[in-house]
Amino acid sequence: METLDVPPPPRKVCRVEESTFPALIESCPSCGGSIDVTDELPLAPIFCPHCGEGLAARRIFNNFELIGLIGQGGMGSVFKAYDHTLARMVALKVLRREMSASEEERAKLEQEARVTASVNHPHAVRVFSFGEASGQFYLAMELVEKGSLDDLMAIQTRVSEAQVLEIGAQIAQGLEAAAEKGLIHRDVKPGNILFSDAHTTKIVDFGLARLLEDEAGARGEIWGTPYYIAPERLNYEPEDFRSDIYSLGGTLFHAIAGRPPFEAESASLVALKQIKSQPVSLEAFAPDVSPETAYAINRMLEKNPDDRYASYPELIEHLEFARAKVLERAARPAGAKREVVKVETNRTKLYVTLISVAAALVLLLVGAGLFLTSGRPEITALRGVMMSGRQEMAPDPMAAGLGALVAGDLGGAQDDFRKAASVALPGSARAQWAAFNLALAYALTGDPSAAQERWRSLAQAGLYSDRAEDRELANMFLDSAGFGLRTEPLLLDDLARYPVTGVGSLVFFVAGVTDWSLGNKEEADLLLARFLEIDPAPEVEGWSSYRRVAEKLLSGG
Repeated sequence: METLDVPPPPRKVCRVEESTFPALIESCPSCGGSIDVTDELPLAPIFCPHCGEGLAARRIFNNFELIGLIGQGGMGSVFKAYDHTLARMVALKVLRREMSASEEERAKLEQEARVTASVNHPHAVRVFSFGEASGQFYLAMELVEKGSLDDLMAIQTRVSEAQVLEIGAQIAQGLEAAAEKGLIHRDVKPGNILFSDAHTTKIVDFGLARLLEDEAGARGEIWGTPYYIAPERLNYEPEDFRSDIYSLGGTLFHAIAGRPPFEAESASLVALKQIKSQPVSLEAFAPDVSPETAYAINRMLEKNPDDRYASYPELIEHLEFARAKVLERAARPAGAKREVVKVETNRTKLYVTLISVAAALVLLLVGAGLFLTSGRPEITALRGVMMSGRQEMAPDPMAAGLGALVAGDLGGAQDDFRKAASVALPGSARAQWAAFNLALAYALTGDPSAAQERWRSLAQAGLYSDRAEDRELANMFLDSAGFGLRTEPLLLDDLARYPVTGVGSLVFFVAGVTDWSLGNKEEADLLLARFLEIDPAPEVEGWSSYRRVAEKLLSGG
């Protein structure tokens, strides 16, 4: 690796006498000299005052060794750390020093940590232990490394309805487990919903929100995330689990609609009170959403807590029911085209109208009977909403995009691949395929600069996986991005070291498309012809589509 000869920044000198916390001394790994790091942030870059060696400060918190920074927030910083006592990786949340400056504050932290650690549920991040090191309180938590819902929303315009409902039901289960221990979260938001895998989410930071709320209250402020904060908190009214339901509803609304339920020009208390007094309609911003989903989320966002769900089981049942209906429609085969019969006479039109009215009355009476006989009127009401507005789900956007690519509908292909990215878990193979195909769709427009912007994003994402079984595919994505970023045509000899079997051989197709977009048809033809000689890789969903595109380019189509 090439190193740059850059002079080090000015060395910091920590004065122990100015600190209210015990001095923290570390040894330089190079010369063994003592370094005062009392006032340094964890993992802050510093230089040894004795030998000038650069190092990271404060890597050790009792039995935990800090590996890297995961994120920062209002409470402090979260680090990936190794627990030397139990020989496992954890997420170490190191709180701001001022949060534990007094005995009273430390006692509050310990009490909240004990209650939070008692929550043991698959959809709540576990707290393993807590402690204090050099005046900073820390929590050792379960390490969940697949990103947050906030991350997913940042790269997708809208998250798929089925995925949002799955997330909502799971987080509601985690919140229910905490509520049984007497805990209200108070800060349910996308950034506190973490992915442990593509279909498992966990809620994090139970209990800690109350401490920040108390801190803000002492200053006469209301602490919380404006998009998701419940109206009762704005009015200084009592909170309970239904406040968390409201915040979860705001989170799910934002993920599905691509925008929060309310937007104000300012975050002032008056403005927030005014906008949160207005009724919410998910359908207004996501007209394609199913009626079941709209019913559930709109109810979660009712201004009056009494109008929201009265229990977590009821909410979970509705979210799971809505998701089942969404998946059912997605799996339903396309029906035969409806025949349109023109009614020529007024008499026939009258008969049709009477029959329609009679059918509607029968449905109404049946619905009333079900309502009266059902032990769960809430579910019956939801089923009534479900009787209208049913829509067929769109086909798989990845498959649709590949079809559009073959048909030459490059604009449609780009839209479809963006949709495919919006429903894929960030960092997953499917997300990479969507980005790969989107870049190809731009390259096929003959605009290299537009394509390079997409290839650059793929390159910057790096290896999506370090598992041995994913290595070939991960390298193919990076190699393809490197080819797509070329401004000079590629030669067939340039690919001599690349595989001619399996998924890795797709680079020949990418190189051919790149040369074609750069206007070098001769070299493009050689590369595309070589690609067509390669046996299809069964694990590649779109291989046949890529072959057809290559054949069209070779034929001048």
